[in-house]
Amino acid sequence: MNLKAMGWNEYFENQFNMFKQEGLTVGRIIKESRHIYQVFTEEDPIQAKASGYLHYTAVEKSDYPTVGDWVIIRRSEDLGLIERVLRRETFFSRKTAGNETEQQIVASNIDYVCIVAGLDGGRNFSLRGIERYIAMANEGGVKPVIVLNKADLCADREAARLEAETVSGGVPLFMVSALTGESIESFSSAFKTGTTLAFTGPSGVGKSALLNALSGNTIQRTGVQRESDLRGRHTTTHKEMFFLTGGAMVIDTPGMRELQLWGSTESIDTTFSEISEAAGNCRYKNCSHQGEPGCAVQHMLVEGSLDIGRYQNYLDMRSELSYMESRMTEKGRLERKKKEKDLSRRIKNYYREK
Repeated sequence: MNLKAMGWNEYFENQFNMFKQEGLTVGRIIKESRHIYQVFTEEDPIQAKASGYLHYTAVEKSDYPTVGDWVIIRRSEDLGLIERVLRRETFFSRKTAGNETEQQIVASNIDYVCIVAGLDGGRNFSLRGIERYIAMANEGGVKPVIVLNKADLCADREAARLEAETVSGGVPLFMVSALTGESIESFSSAFKTGTTLAFTGPSGVGKSALLNALSGNTIQRTGVQRESDLRGRHTTTHKEMFFLTGGAMVIDTPGMRELQLWGSTESIDTTFSEISEAAGNCRYKNCSHQGEPGCAVQHMLVEGSLDIGRYQNYLDMRSELSYMESRMTEKGRLERKKKEKDLSRRIKNYYREK
């Protein structure tokens, strides 16, 4: 397999140079299932697992490999051992589900995140959800793309397009139908050889069907929706990279029930650029945009140039990230305290044993 056709570039080459003399192999993870990774190398595809060294040096869950990662492998007769994960050029991540304050890397080293929505009614087309996905893409340095699937089931396509454009911020937008094949070819041709895409969105929007349509084969199982709310079941249960005939690669990910943000407020400002720009004209630099006199953002609401739902989502997402940052600071303080206690205990044991 030609590594350049898989996205290999100088950024990764420079990292790998120091390991070349050790007889190690480099490859890209294309599938992850139960901590076993399928890796494409220049010679052959191999299966691998995390080495003891990687387990020892990993601090967070995000330090472990995921689909899209370039990794350094020590070959063996059984499973290969992943010794290092090369620094990621880009990533798409979220906060882990539940109460843990940790980052979960959904896919790495990707060029585009395709945010798939369904135009068949129900909750499969949510402007607030699209805004969140765009913020997550911006945080990881990935270009967002909006894909409105199931166009054949939409009664008013132009209205749906205009509605999506109110939150798109000018990012590319495609209206397609995986079922009929409408606009699939033009969508596929927009991505050149060596480009990596990641499909994301809730279950039921047709991500797997879209992948099948792009490949011309049934490579992913599709499912049915609940009639009550048109929500889909999780037919994709693991992350995997697929190769399209045009040379691009697609990482299909399971549908997300929780969309908890991870990152800094800068990604929010990029996503809501019109609010960010207006905030520069507020009377007070630390304006919260929630009632202070001379607030330029509040003025936008009054004059009708800012949608109330978009404004509220902006406040909610900023609040969510601020809370997470405070949790991260507290977590770091507790970890430092624990390390100091462990060091103190070891020193006491050392002198006690002398």
